[in-house]
Amino acid sequence: MTPDDAKLNEFSRLVGTIYDAAVDPAIWPAALQAVRAFVDAETAAFTSYDVFDRTPPVQFHVGYDAHWMQVYLDRFYALNPYMDLVARLDSGEAASSSARPDYPDLLASEFYTGWLKPQGLVDGAVMVVEKSMNSITTLVCVRNERQGAFDEAAMDRVGLLYPHLRRAVLIGRAFDDYRRRRAEDAAVLDSLAGGMFLLGPRGEIRQVNAAGRAMLGPRSALRAGAARLELASPAADRALCAALAAARDGEADLGLRGVSIPASGEGEPDGDLVLHLLPLNAGRQPSVEAGDDAAFVLFAKRIDRGDLAAIATFAGRFGLTPKEAEVLRTVVEVGGVPPAADVLGLSAATVRTHVTAIFDKSGVRRQADLIRLLMEMKSPFAR
Repeated sequence: MTPDDAKLNEFSRLVGTIYDAAVDPAIWPAALQAVRAFVDAETAAFTSYDVFDRTPPVQFHVGYDAHWMQVYLDRFYALNPYMDLVARLDSGEAASSSARPDYPDLLASEFYTGWLKPQGLVDGAVMVVEKSMNSITTLVCVRNERQGAFDEAAMDRVGLLYPHLRRAVLIGRAFDDYRRRRAEDAAVLDSLAGGMFLLGPRGEIRQVNAAGRAMLGPRSALRAGAARLELASPAADRALCAALAAARDGEADLGLRGVSIPASGEGEPDGDLVLHLLPLNAGRQPSVEAGDDAAFVLFAKRIDRGDLAAIATFAGRFGLTPKEAEVLRTVVEVGGVPPAADVLGLSAATVRTHVTAIFDKSGVRRQADLIRLLMEMKSPFAR
């Protein structure tokens, strides 16, 4: 086996562990251990939290000494000079401390001399896995003196993890919702507020909960077709078919298509949904009480009307064209330009052109600034 083959196999195993951790959070430490090895880092931390309700963050970390972690929380958290990196990065972007022009200043800071240096740590890399109007998720890896600073090759490896970690966040939230409601009600499937569909290999409906049945109808976003579950929007239906086909080829190849799919009905009030598709393997089937003939689980959630109102306010205030408003809505709903391009049936370059026009009209220059502006408009105190 060549070194390249070994690295590819290592990455393939890592991706599989990440998806397993999405379903079973107890696996996250093992996944982060694999992340450490893949990017050659001393530590790895995965953190996700809600912006609005301030629920405690989902946080997993490996490689840190318990004593030094407590010292960081008690004394050095507020002294970390690179906390602003998360605010400056868009979803999918990554940066290392050593690449910043002010990195030499770190070596003279109290944060370095009092916390990093005693542990032999020298450089950190942060990647924003998700940044939306509601939540922020990050991956942070730190290297020691022997490993040295993150170079371009190491940052490329960090970047390879983005689509898989982002999907894991979406899948994990869907399963968290399922688990919470399962604990509340013994009628597992019918207890879900969101729709849950167990699908066969070609999208055939094998089982559906009460909320999912309420979402089906001739004018709804979801329809029970003669052969499979169908989406009213042709573009969304194509995205679902592509996701089913990609998933049948293997989970690691699920790609950016179809993992998160906006779906709209024909003018039905509160009919806009976001769908999340997950392939079921033998280990995951018991988690959703799926039979042997179920190949996929599809979760359907109503789109936050506050998000839609904020986007409509934004579009009116800055004079967006209908197409620009549609692009903005899709980028917000699915979390980035590449998946939005798949959903809209456009090239990524065309979507970026529309996003650039939105930036020009609103006076912002980065997706992170755009999200902050939308968050302000979502606030009930926005003028």
